[in-house]
Amino acid sequence: MKILHLGNAYFLESFRQLGHDVKWAGYHRTADIPLTRLLLDARSLLAQLPPHWYPDLIVLGDESTQPLVLGLETLPVPLVWYAIDSHIHANWHIYYAAAFDVIFVAQKDWTPAYQLDGDRQHVSWMPLFCHRSNDRDLGFARDIPLSFIGTLNAARNPDRVDLIQRLQARYPIVVQSGPYHETFNRSMMVLNQSVANDVNFRTFQAMACGALLLTERVGNGFNDLFQDRTHCALYEKGNVDHIIELTDYYRAHPAEREAIARQGYETVMAAHTSLHRAQALLDTLARQPLHECVAKRQIRQAPIRWSLASVYESAARTYSQAGARAEEDLRRRHFLKLSAQYHSLAQTIRGQLDPLVAA
Repeated sequence: MKILHLGNAYFLESFRQLGHDVKWAGYHRTADIPLTRLLLDARSLLAQLPPHWYPDLIVLGDESTQPLVLGLETLPVPLVWYAIDSHIHANWHIYYAAAFDVIFVAQKDWTPAYQLDGDRQHVSWMPLFCHRSNDRDLGFARDIPLSFIGTLNAARNPDRVDLIQRLQARYPIVVQSGPYHETFNRSMMVLNQSVANDVNFRTFQAMACGALLLTERVGNGFNDLFQDRTHCALYEKGNVDHIIELTDYYRAHPAEREAIARQGYETVMAAHTSLHRAQALLDTLARQPLHECVAKRQIRQAPIRWSLASVYESAARTYSQAGARAEEDLRRRHFLKLSAQYHSLAQTIRGQLDPLVAA
């Protein structure tokens, strides 16, 4: 099958490993089709594909940004979206979902919100994962008792910054951002904190690297995947005393720590890699009447476009606010230009479609 992968290419190598012909079109220099123009029309994108290569399937990996390729909803090809950051972007994700035939949602609790058109869309939970090619136990000596690697941004996640600062004042935790593989492989335990009750990538990456995961109690299907003191150790959200208690206990009980870490590692490798998710995605598609879904989508363009107008209005506001905050003139003009373009798109749709027809 010919698969066009857009956005974050989560399943590029896995699809290829499963025998499919995959092209990645993305805003990255290593993409098969590197994109540079923002707000690119989907049909212009297809014109950049190799001669006689037309996709049987389009898969969009959530980029945690506003839609950059426009008009996907008009294409006569099955459209799949892997929505990851529902806990951050639900305010416009729930409208953008209208464009797709099959949607996989990484955060379980949000899955019902993406079901906009019941008789033409399939929506299901598909948790995050690790990449086995990168996330693995390298057999290093574990000389770091506790580490945290992640973004520390008080504006976006003040609870995390507060937690880490309070913990640093009382315990010698290694705190970094950026690459994590070596540090996770040297860590006895890896601390995790979520943005908004989400089951994040760090959950799977830490266990895949062989460390004992210390993570807060969250929803979104976590208990369907892992169990406390079997695959990981759970602490109460924001409770530094509990984190230190767990860390001291598992440092003093290495055999128990290693057994739980091993169980977590084996469970992730047996069921939670990108290859598992890619196969699950394709298996789900094989059970769907995709031609019927696409045909219904083509007929129902008016309500779909009406929903997309809400997406573009949200994007216009986001970039307008970014422009207002930007200190550099070049960045400010860039954001404000994007805001104006999204606003124009929304206004065009609103002007062309009667609300009663679009409902």
